Amino acid sequence: MRRLFLAAALVLAPAAAHAFAKSPTLDLTPGPNGLVRCAAPRVSADEAISVQDRLDHAHGRASGTTFRLTIPIAFHVITCGGQGNVPQSQIDAQVRALNDAYRQAGFSFTLASVDRTDNCQWFSNVTGPGVEKKMKQALAIDPAHRLNVYTADLGHNLLGWAYYPQSLPEGDALHGVVIHYATLPGGTLAPYNLGGTLQHETGHYLGLYHTFQGGCTAPGDYCDDTPFEAGPAFGCPEGRNTCAQPGDDPIHDYMDYTDDACYTLFTTQQALRMQDIVTVYRPSLFTTTAAAMAAASSPFATLPATGAARPGAVAFAGAWPNPFADETMLRFALPKAAHVTLELSDVAGRRVAVLLDGELTAGEQSVALHADGLRPGMYFAALRTGSTVISRAVVLAP
Repeated sequence: MRRLFLAAALVLAPAAAHAFAKSPTLDLTPGPNGLVRCAAPRVSADEAISVQDRLDHAHGRASGTTFRLTIPIAFHVITCGGQGNVPQSQIDAQVRALNDAYRQAGFSFTLASVDRTDNCQWFSNVTGPGVEKKMKQALAIDPAHRLNVYTADLGHNLLGWAYYPQSLPEGDALHGVVIHYATLPGGTLAPYNLGGTLQHETGHYLGLYHTFQGGCTAPGDYCDDTPFEAGPAFGCPEGRNTCAQPGDDPIHDYMDYTDDACYTLFTTQQALRMQDIVTVYRPSLFTTTAAAMAAASSPFATLPATGAARPGAVAFAGAWPNPFADETMLRFALPKAAHVTLELSDVAGRRVAVLLDGELTAGEQSVALHADGLRPGMYFAALRTGSTVISRAVVLAP
């Protein structure tokens, strides 16, 4: 029997640092179309033992309890000019696809915020030296309590990556998932355009290996109910069987490399493993559920619900939370596509920052405001589009 342990399959950008191995060997296996499903470094035996030892000594979930966890998502859309500016409808569809995949495992996801950043270097060179770190330090929202998702054109034919739960402190800005913008439902990277990339990478974020981890050699992916698999499967090859052990290859598992349309399941052991990993390595996520539920009564509730009809006029809900300490979100909605500027000024009317200046699609939008470089006190955020100007007070707490 394969021994269960909680070492997550980190999907790592080539330039990123690994917590255990100084120079991890990356698995950049391309599919028949040349696209790389994800880049997962091989995990050393020492790392596996270290993770398992911590799990063995941790106080896990009480036997017989029902696991339920809602994880808020901070969605960051990186663009270059108009390229990569995915509409809200695709983001909504992606969150639905994520919930469809993880519901039976006890996880659900709610869209907490969306921000859009026009930065061509981040968009097309995120794997360059120091680029990912700089991008995430600028945009990440509370990584200990939220799943931060970034969309861009990743380069090198990569579709996505994520970080091990144990690889960094919970609040480190590098945590989160980076995916190619064209993998969202309705994107152009068929057959990986039904949302399967975020489904797959979130499995790594929550601690799962690929199903073909270790090939036909025990302990494989450390889940007893996923049959051994010699290597990644592509397409949807029914009846594929590459190992002598019982069972056909788990081609329908979200942690294989098959087409999005082939993905249908996580196994029972995979679900338990994700639950245990979160309990041990991402415990702060458990403190976010109440906050996510409370969001329905926030000032944001005055805006159209995500995916709802467009508003009849420009709506600016202002900041939430307000007052804020580290970061807040400025949320607004547009009745139609428009050029929008969002500026922050102090009480004397001096402009402090330009938070947004560009073309946006119709519907709900969010922009992050970070406290870095700001003194405590009152500020005013002015939203301008066409002849409409709406101002809202924002307070940075001492």
